[in-house]
Amino acid sequence: MPWNENSGGGGNGGPWGSGSSGGGGNRNNNPWGRPGGQGGGGNNQEPPDLDELVERMQASISRMFGGGRGRRSGGGGSGGDGGGRSSLVGTLIVAGLIGFAVIVWPGRAVYQVEPSEAGVVLRFGNYVRTTTPGLHMKLPWPIETVELPEVTTTHIIEIGNNRSESEMLTRDENIVDIAFTVQWRVDLSYADGVRDYMFNVREPEATVRAVAESAIREVVGTSDLQPIITTARAEVSQRTRQVMQETLDEYDAGIQVLQVNLQRSQAPQSVIDAFRDVDAAAQDAERARLNATAYSNRVLPEARGEAARRIQEAEGYRESRVAEARGDADRFVSIYQEYAAAPEVTRRRMFLETMEEVIGRSELIILDGDGGAVPYLPLDQLGRDRATRGDNQ
Repeated sequence: MPWNENSGGGGNGGPWGSGSSGGGGNRNNNPWGRPGGQGGGGNNQEPPDLDELVERMQASISRMFGGGRGRRSGGGGSGGDGGGRSSLVGTLIVAGLIGFAVIVWPGRAVYQVEPSEAGVVLRFGNYVRTTTPGLHMKLPWPIETVELPEVTTTHIIEIGNNRSESEMLTRDENIVDIAFTVQWRVDLSYADGVRDYMFNVREPEATVRAVAESAIREVVGTSDLQPIITTARAEVSQRTRQVMQETLDEYDAGIQVLQVNLQRSQAPQSVIDAFRDVDAAAQDAERARLNATAYSNRVLPEARGEAARRIQEAEGYRESRVAEARGDADRFVSIYQEYAAAPEVTRRRMFLETMEEVIGRSELIILDGDGGAVPYLPLDQLGRDRATRGDNQ
């Protein structure tokens, strides 16, 4: 129905309020509803009332959120107050929603990753990406959320504090008591290491402990007791770390085993004394072997040097005897050649030289009776003087 039919008296009342009271009133009344002047159809209009405008807006918001209609009810008092309170609450709710949408909600799109952390961004609970330390952007909550796990911290697990963990069976069917520690952290050597750590392993520490126990039992079960408790401790640690890493990689656990340290490796307490005796005997045998090696290293060079010296002396003696024999042979050949040239002269010369050599070393003096020698000469003393002079020469 047109709004000019709402009044029976010919006035043109607008939809926002009544018109003037006089007949033939002004048709250009203010639509915000303040009535015109008294009596005639004057043209006087007033600006809209701000208080009434605010009240009308509050009433509209209150109706949107289920508020009361007290302003429209007839009796006034308590109904009007209740409607005003409902309108104020609605206004505050709308203002809070607007402030959250404008200020708070966009602020949830910025997050910071610390140097020891990694940012794991989830979109409606599904993995999207991994971010590095620093400031980053994401879609606001609840579209995207971010998890910030520690990825550079080194974790340590101790295994072997109780008997069920420490006692293991070796390949030669002996029991060994072992305690060790495992150092591990999130595997950052490949791009999806943090994602695998977050979503493929529910309890990382329990998983590492179980894998470590399984690995050490596999290594001990394929080794003999004596090397485990003496010389192969480092090898046991290295093999255990290798088996652990291979197993965790098969699980895509995103865990890196840094080091396995063997803290204790010995026989059980019930037989520890006997094994200590065995160890002492083994150490004595090793010490004796080292002493024998040292003696061998000292004596063998001396023997080799003595053998070389004697060989050189023998070779020198051989050379000298060969040279002397060759000299005698050459001398004999030369004498023979002289003898062949003058046999009589050579024979006499040889006789005289031989007699001189023989009689020169003797004290016996033979005199020829026809030689005219004087008997009282001290011939024996002359012979001694000649022998003494020969020895001095």
